[in-house]
Amino acid sequence: MPDARPISMQKIADAVGVSRATVANALTGRGRVSADVADRVRAAAKAMNYVPSHAGRALRTGRSTLLGLVVPDFSMPLFPDFVRAFERAAHAQGMALLVGDAMSDPAMQTQRVQDFLGRGIEALIVIPLRGAPFDPEAFPVPVVVVDSGANAANTISSDHREGGRLVARHLVELGHRNVQILRSAAQSYVSQDRVAGMRDVFDEAGVVYREDGLQPDFDSGRDFALGWRMGDATAICAAYDAIAVGIISGLVERGVRVPQDLSVTGFDDLIWGRIVSPPLTTTRQDLTSIAEHALAVATGRVSGSRLSPMTLVVRASTSVSRFSSCERKIA
Repeated sequence: MPDARPISMQKIADAVGVSRATVANALTGRGRVSADVADRVRAAAKAMNYVPSHAGRALRTGRSTLLGLVVPDFSMPLFPDFVRAFERAAHAQGMALLVGDAMSDPAMQTQRVQDFLGRGIEALIVIPLRGAPFDPEAFPVPVVVVDSGANAANTISSDHREGGRLVARHLVELGHRNVQILRSAAQSYVSQDRVAGMRDVFDEAGVVYREDGLQPDFDSGRDFALGWRMGDATAICAAYDAIAVGIISGLVERGVRVPQDLSVTGFDDLIWGRIVSPPLTTTRQDLTSIAEHALAVATGRVSGSRLSPMTLVVRASTSVSRFSSCERKIA
């Protein structure tokens, strides 16, 4: 029967004919090891399928190399993208990531955190639930909060308010002067920031706008579109792509043309927005930048909070307003 035990540094040392310390130095890049010996050690380690022991490293250094990440709800399509970005950042730094789903339940968010603390995590990263109190000072490990600039506890997030301004400027430049804003009905700092940015631009440009709160999902957007009285509105700004895609679906069912009759915008650049017809104009978060800064703070390499710029992604769901002078000139 083959030996299923993990390959140790001592086995590599025996195979190459060097000391265990030499193997350790060759694999970590520390100490004095000739290039020839280092190459032989790494080749042997690869051939023997050597995997570094994180448990052993924790015993030597007193650090677990484990990070905990708690997200609000995996059923919301943005959060798997967040997890992927954090997993890549953690892997690049030789750390392991434990991921927990709060399932939109504050009690479950607390339980996930406690579970991770019991597993000896080195630091905790939390994307907090909307409206659920979360105190990062209440834990014995460093805590990084990924939320919004409107949250005083925020460590790193996208600049959601500037994202709202990007969307609003785009619509103003297309001649839209009567707009429907759709924010999250829940107590979301992110939604509040995005809508505040839209208001900044619309107020300055003299745009008439109305606001309604919806759940941040496809069905809420579709139901709203099916029952909505358009009036003079020429555009809908949704605070989330899931809402915006639902809006487009409902409008198409009603026979409303997008963007000829009504422009639609979203937030987050989800895959849904790229495959809906017409493709959705939206904003994109730099999740890689967010994950890298969060891990740098979590591991003590940097300090302080920051906002990551968002990017406007213009697609076919927006065009000049049907009431604008721009349209009359084109016609």
